[in-house]
Amino acid sequence: MTSVPGLRVQLSTPENELFEGVCTDLDSNQKELVALVAFAPEHAPAIALGDRARLAFLGGGLVSSIDAEGTTVLRTDDPVQRCYSFQLGQMPKTLLLLLANRRGATRLAARGGVRLHVLDLPRELLPGVRLHDISASGLSILVEPALEKALLAQVHIRLSLALPGERPFEVTTAIRHRRIFRSQVLYGLELDGRAPDFLRSQERFLSFLAMLR
Repeated sequence: MTSVPGLRVQLSTPENELFEGVCTDLDSNQKELVALVAFAPEHAPAIALGDRARLAFLGGGLVSSIDAEGTTVLRTDDPVQRCYSFQLGQMPKTLLLLLANRRGATRLAARGGVRLHVLDLPRELLPGVRLHDISASGLSILVEPALEKALLAQVHIRLSLALPGERPFEVTTAIRHRRIFRSQVLYGLELDGRAPDFLRSQERFLSFLAMLR
């Protein structure tokens, strides 16, 4: 996901209630765009997952506001904010251009042949997971719903990665976000700098990334 400083969001519910928040992250692929929007807890909407809301994006380098309809796919609450992830129906091209300009060329889409395994799983579980994309700071993976249930309590994941003909190596990652992605769950993972032997794992990971380019 990519931060877009200064990007504000005005949300309108089906009952015409108005709320203002801040778009803290955007994520996209060829078929969808997801916006993460944070609201102050004292004036935050209450929207059920799967419901829709009208969104207007302002600021953040945009010349004019952009209107879109979003479906809620994730909600988080803490003492300082309430956040929603909205899957945008028709991807506004101006938002995609803004996202492309912000995220740079360091994030790579998955390619065939990458072997990826989640370690420390119960033996009876199938490994239903595949690489979605990867960057110098981490990666995102697609997880089958049955495996997501087994990972509910986890905040870290150990992974084994390898290219065809190469020996696998292990990395420890912290789960930064998870959300619905079509029939699967998308995990955003960051390399865990507190893990034992982090520097060696990071070196192997960056070498792996270089081979994918």
